[in-house]
Formats: sequence, C-alpha cells, structure tokens
Amino acid sequence: MSGTGDYFKPKAVCDHFLKITTLKHPSRDEAHPEDGNEDEVREYVAGCIDKIKNVEKPFFYEQKATDAGKRVIVARRKGSGVYSKAPYVTLQAHMDMVCFPKNDIFPLNVFNYDINGEKWIKAGDRESTTDPRRGTTLGADDGIGVATALALLEDEALQEYPLECFFTVQEENDMGGAEHFDKSLLLGRKYINLDAENVTTIFYGCAGGCDFSFTGNVDRSEMEKDFTVLKVSLSGLRGGHSGVDINKGRLNAIKGLAEILINLDERIACRDDGGASSFDLRLISMQRDEQAKMNSIPSSASAVIAIPEARKESFENCLASQCDALKALYQPEEDKFGWLVCWQGATEAEPLSLASTDALLCLLCRIPHGVFRMIPENVKLVETSSNLANIKIRNDVAVIRGSNRSSNGAHMKALQNIQENIGACFDYAVAFTDGYPAWQPNESSSLLAIAKEVYGSKYPGYDATVIHAGLECSQVVDKYGSDIDCISIGPTIVDPHSGGERLKASTVEQFYDAVGQIIHRIFQNV
Repeated sequence: MSGTGDYFKPKAVCDHFLKITTLKHPSRDEAHPEDGNEDEVREYVAGCIDKIKNVEKPFFYEQKATDAGKRVIVARRKGSGVYSKAPYVTLQAHMDMVCFPKNDIFPLNVFNYDINGEKWIKAGDRESTTDPRRGTTLGADDGIGVATALALLEDEALQEYPLECFFTVQEENDMGGAEHFDKSLLLGRKYINLDAENVTTIFYGCAGGCDFSFTGNVDRSEMEKDFTVLKVSLSGLRGGHSGVDINKGRLNAIKGLAEILINLDERIACRDDGGASSFDLRLISMQRDEQAKMNSIPSSASAVIAIPEARKESFENCLASQCDALKALYQPEEDKFGWLVCWQGATEAEPLSLASTDALLCLLCRIPHGVFRMIPENVKLVETSSNLANIKIRNDVAVIRGSNRSSNGAHMKALQNIQENIGACFDYAVAFTDGYPAWQPNESSSLLAIAKEVYGSKYPGYDATVIHAGLECSQVVDKYGSDIDCISIGPTIVDPHSGGERLKASTVEQFYDAVGQIIHRIFQNV
C-alpha cells in the first residue's frame, strides 16, 4: 500500500478500507481451497467488532471451516432508548474479491490520481491509469462495503438505532456464504446490500445465473517433421464484469483468438489467394492467461500452435493483419489491444489432430458470448447474456467454461438449449450448475420508497432499477421470501474484476451519508 493519507472521507471508512487492501482475501474456490480464502479479512472484521461498544459477540465460525455458510460473520448493536426494542436494520457486504491478474497481489499497491479535477483510487502502478495491463484489481468490490458497515457500527451518531451487520464470503465465486448460511442468523427484515457500483443508483432486482461447461475428447497426432511451434498471445483487452460490462462492446480474448486462428486455418478459412494467407495449422494448447473467473470477461489468452517452418515469416505477417483488422472492429473500446508471437521451435506435447483442431476452434466461435436478449420494456437493460470465461486442453480432453445470466427463466432455458444443441453438434457434453435465483423487483417495497426519498433529495437525476449482475440479495430473498425487504446501493466503482478497477473518491462520503439517512428515516417511521 502506497501512502497512508486520507484518500477519501469518512476517515473511518478510509482507514478500514486501506487496511483491508493489505490482507489476502481472494474468493475461495471449493475445488481448490488452497488458492484463496477470506480468513485474514474475517479475523480483522471480527477483531474490529470486538472493540465496538454495545455490540454482541460476533457470530464467527472456526477459522478453517470448509462450509461457506459457516464462514460468515453476523454482528448486532442493540438499540437504546425508544429504539431499544425496535427491529434491526441489516447491512450486508462480502469479504472476498476478484484478484486480477492473479491471487498473489497482496498487499495491494493503492494510490490516488486526478482526472478533470476528480480524485480516483486505484491499485497497481501509476502507469495503469492509462494502461490497464499494468493494473490490479482494487478490491473496492466489496472492500468499501465491508469498511462502510464497520464504520456505521462504530458511528456514535447512529448509536441509538439497532443495527445488524452481515459479512459474507465467496460471493465472487458462487455466492456460497449467502446461499448456505443458517436462516436463523438474521433478525433484521430491512436489508441493505452495500455492493452496488453507482452512487446515484438504487438497485431493487437482479439477474439470476448459472455456470456452464463444454467437455469433449480431442485426438492428438505426431508432430510433422517440417513443423515449428509458436505461441500466439492476445492481451491488453479491457475485460471487466461479465454482467454490467457485457453490453459495452468489449472483445473476449478467447473468442478473439479463436476467430483469428480460424481465419488463418487453411482447412476452414475461405480464401481466393491460392493459400497465401492461410496455413496448415495444428493447435497444441489454448488457455486464458489471467486469473480465470466465471464473472469476468477474459482480457488475455494464448495458444500454442504448430505450422510449417518454411512459412514462419508469412504467418507472422498474416497474423498481424488479422489482429489489426480485429482491433479496428473494437475501437475505441479496445484501444490497448496487443498481440505477441513467441517462436518456441519445439514442444513435448503432441498437436491436436486436424479434425480436433478445426472442431475445437469452430466450437469456440459458435458458443454464444455477449448479450442474448434485452428487456423489452427497457431496451437499455440486458435481460439474458453469456460469458465464455475459460478453456483448458489437458491430454485428450478439452474443457470450456463460462456463465449465463438472466432475469427471465424461460429465456435462460432457451439459451441453455442453444448451448446444448451446439455441444451436441460437436460431440461435447454440456453441463450447468444449479446457479443462483433472480431477485424479482418489489415495486411496493417500503424500504425502496425511503431510499427513493433520500436519493431524490441528494441526486435529482437518480435512478432506481434492476441490474444485470448477481447480487447476494437474490439468495437472501430466496431464503426469506416476502418477509424481507431489500435494496442494493454503493459508491461509484468503474471496471470491477479487471486491472482497470477504480473507485471515485468523492462518492464514498456521499454513499455513507445516504446509508445513514436511510437508516435514520427507517427508524423515524417505526
């Protein structure tokens, strides 16, 4: 962490947030728990709670619990005076984060910078303000929510009001903490999620989602004697959140790389130049190069291929032409798009057969990525989408993974049917996780009405809407049904889940004030 100054106000939120950026907290993957967990932040949160007056001992399960539902923290500060028996208001944030470009980025190197007189907070190095390839994630999603909840528990101006703070885990992986916690833990029924990313917007509904996988066998063949091996890489793409950024015209690095290789493959590409710009190309391996998360758009990918050695120079020139053409299609969004060819000469791995090479590249191009359907009543909002997130080829098996989102169950099923049919055409097995439910909007919500009053006075142009992303509110509403009243709010965070993630400093204080006003109005109506 660079610097110890007050990057934003309130100071208590800033102090908590900067401390959190020094602590390891990548979201835990149950298949590989050694790669990340939130225990350092869990211990910090529990330690802060222990020091706050009138707060009940936090619900804090054993440190190494494997069950995500047993790693959550619940803390309550009792009300006093006329509010001593009033119902709790629940504030909720998640303690994990997406780590880009890898899990081992702690402590984060945090700094601030100005654009047009506005202060922004970022992580990485200062060159990353113009080049996201040099940046890391900041963890404002949802470190700011955690820091805000702790500061509100400490806030003496709110000490009369009964507050319940709910800190979850594994949100960025599968929402495991919100899905699996014991329903008896929460007493509050006015529930404010602190994980939104636009200070002038109230969310009161979100998309549901699931992960998918395509799994198929591939054949390998002996390397031709006159072939050479090279690695082709795409990098510098914006990537971003697979929900809120899916409609911004950003290139998926895996899809882009597959398209380029198809255009260079003499067995697939349609050319009228006698084969001068196409090649006898064999795929050896292909992968996403940064930390793979189902909820982030791939920003870099690479493939190891084999081609005839005599055509090395021609291939490099044709590759550059293909990359230039693809980059031009995605301007100005992908202004940092770059590519690299690394000649390896030879490799121990055998190349895929001609049929397996061509089938896999075609499959990658056919698997849907991007917006599938907009909401008819509001064509500015995405209803259904898909994100192709990762590919791995191991020995004789290729696995492609991604995630779907939708606020409409019928159209989610339609998308899944398309994916299953595509898989069947290429003899790949397609599977889906159980996923998470959509959070259906409640237009008659009393909490929403209060939030609209507060935001109407603070932001004349505020918006109350639904979001094409997964929020833990969906799991909580699914658990409690109509008994619970939810909204989601937050400060302004741009490009989460990518090296360009940044926080607009001035909006933290605005957000904190808005939460405080909402809490105050809730209890004035009790």
